Amino acid sequence: MSKKKLPPATAITIDGHELAWTVLRDTQWSSQDDYQGITISVRRIGPERRELLLKYPFLGAKPNGKWHIPEKLKVTPKIVEAGVREALEAGWDPDSRGKVFTWFVEKPE
Repeated sequence: MSKKKLPPATAITIDGHELAWTVLRDTQWSSQDDYQGITISVRRIGPERRELLLKYPFLGAKPNGKWHIPEKLKVTPKIVEAGVREALEAGWDPDSRGKVFTWFVEKPE
């Protein structure tokens, strides 16, 4: 079975860091964690370094005990830039090596 192809990465420059981002996962249901929001992968362009995963909250509502799945979050460079800036302030260094840095975004702008 072949791997699912990821969409092409979009380049973005933040504070002098040349980065590329792509949507890794759309909103999905998980029996362990209920509904999950989207996940975006951010990597440095060039030599492989520490990856950033931006995890967004599920934006649906649960009126009357049933989940309502909202329209898919429209991911824009502005939303990604805000999440990357939060992660940079929290200690993510795109030039460092190591395990994936996961940042849980409180609320997309």
